[in-house]
Amino acid sequence: MNLNSKLVLIAIIPVLIATSLTSIIIAEFTSRDLFDSTISKIKALCDLTESEMRNPMNNLDIDELNEIIDNLEKEKNILQVLVLFPDGRLFTDGTDDDYNFGKVIEDEFIQTSILEDKEMLLVEDDVIYASKPIMLNEKIGILVMEYSTQEINSRIQNSITSIILTAIIILGISAVIAIQLGRSISRPILELRENIFRVSDGNLKNPQIFSNISEIDQLSKQIFEMGEKLEKYQKEMIKTERLAAIGELSSRITHDLRNPLNSLKMAIDILKSKKPEMIKENQEYFDMMQHSIERMNHQIDEVLGFIKKHPPKRENVKFSEIISNSLKSFQFPKNIKISVSENDGMLWCDKNQIQNVIVNLISNSIHAIGKKEGKIIINFQEEKKFDKITVEDNGEGIPDDSLEAIFEPLFTTKQTGTGLGLVSCKNTVEAHNGEISAKNLPTGVIFTILLPKAKVK
Repeated sequence: MNLNSKLVLIAIIPVLIATSLTSIIIAEFTSRDLFDSTISKIKALCDLTESEMRNPMNNLDIDELNEIIDNLEKEKNILQVLVLFPDGRLFTDGTDDDYNFGKVIEDEFIQTSILEDKEMLLVEDDVIYASKPIMLNEKIGILVMEYSTQEINSRIQNSITSIILTAIIILGISAVIAIQLGRSISRPILELRENIFRVSDGNLKNPQIFSNISEIDQLSKQIFEMGEKLEKYQKEMIKTERLAAIGELSSRITHDLRNPLNSLKMAIDILKSKKPEMIKENQEYFDMMQHSIERMNHQIDEVLGFIKKHPPKRENVKFSEIISNSLKSFQFPKNIKISVSENDGMLWCDKNQIQNVIVNLISNSIHAIGKKEGKIIINFQEEKKFDKITVEDNGEGIPDDSLEAIFEPLFTTKQTGTGLGLVSCKNTVEAHNGEISAKNLPTGVIFTILLPKAKVK
């Protein structure tokens, strides 16, 4: 049995039981009410007729009794009316000739009525037999009435038929509603199953979500979000494995490059001290050599900084101290002005790591400004939950389509560089439980660093 059939049964069985029980109860009460009303009517007729027959019976006025009986038999459903003497002999049956006058009627109900001085009723087949003694100080006669129940039985049968038809209609409507309800529930569940299969097959585009059940819609969305996250994690794992392999190789290469570069730098320094005339004559070439050595050392530092991740050793340090040490790493070109915020405060961080982040951002700003007149603005601001550091420049900015990718490994918008500087910055800031972001300005770009508030000693 499929899900839709089970849901239909779950929905319709309670309605079926409730409708059946209700129909039975209504039919029972309807039958009882109709029967009780008929009995009450017969009793009322007997009481009225008995009171009208007292004087004629006492005077043995058969004509008046026959007239009363004739009027009574005009009443619908009354089959026969008899008037008996107290000993049970027939006095009149309403006919003019009274052929049965004085006849003793051998009937069990009538014989019982002779012995009893009270009203009696007997229901037998489709007839209700009623008897009542005619009293005038004493019992002077007996009234016997036969009442047909065919009409009441027909009414009861019609009522039961109407109730059954109503119950069938209710069940039919309930069945239709149950089927629609079953489909409205089963279809989203089946679609949810299909969506799960799609996610397991790696198809995460255009999820089919169109049910009227918000919980199932939400579950479908969460399944696709989970699939997207799993896909993202899978890609990140692959990327991490590749970067780990690249990192290991890069680490060996950078170590091998470091020693020759240091030897070249030392050789230039020795030539400067021992052969200043030669240096002066070839200053341009030596400057190019020294600049190239510094650039290569910087790229090696970026690679090593990305590969070697050390947990931050946090302490309370002044913002002004970090900025002062960071600026000492640069000889700024004349075309670039530096503006540092006068605000100061305590940062809870690894001083050297955050200093390297600032140095990297300033270095990027210098490259972005190039040879045009530029300005680098470094600001500090204390907020409720974070300390905010911003590094702003009026350089070329970052292409909008590259803004979200600048913190990805090996991504760079510069002609030179490793593409690991901003990644190292991001790793460092996140290791401090902070955040780093970039935003383009009308001219230039601004980097924002949020670090958790300093611990109060």
